[in-house]
Amino acid sequence: MSQPTATFQLRPFALSDADSVAPWLTGPGLSLPLGSTAWPERILRDQRILALVGWAGDERLGLLRLDCGPDGVADVTIVVSPEHRRSGFGRRMFHLALSQAEDVGMHSLVAYVDLCNSPALAFFESVGFEGRGVSADRLRMERGVHAPGSP
Repeated sequence: MSQPTATFQLRPFALSDADSVAPWLTGPGLSLPLGSTAWPERILRDQRILALVGWAGDERLGLLRLDCGPDGVADVTIVVSPEHRRSGFGRRMFHLALSQAEDVGMHSLVAYVDLCNSPALAFFESVGFEGRGVSADRLRMERGVHAPGSP
């Protein structure tokens, strides 16, 4: 696993990111069907979706998506490239997601996590999410944007 030396940043998702990001979204517990091609345009077209790419230097490290509802609840997706998982980039992206969610007026975040995805379940729990029920094979996890005592 390489550790980029350049400063980690988020920038808006662009169509040119789609080919790099798509493989990260097709693994177990993720929802992009293999061969799907309409998702990048949908992300860019939908005003409720804030999609950002985590990068350092010229290397893409992850994708952050906030699907912001009119009720102040944002569905959050954080995906780190396989070669950079467990290196702290997911946590860094999450903290930036909190700032972004606050900036656009969200009060809560929700994540739907595959019950078999132990690393994702542990990650979301470690950043203050709590389980709120199971639907099919996914756990709905929630936390406030301003959760007291949480990272």
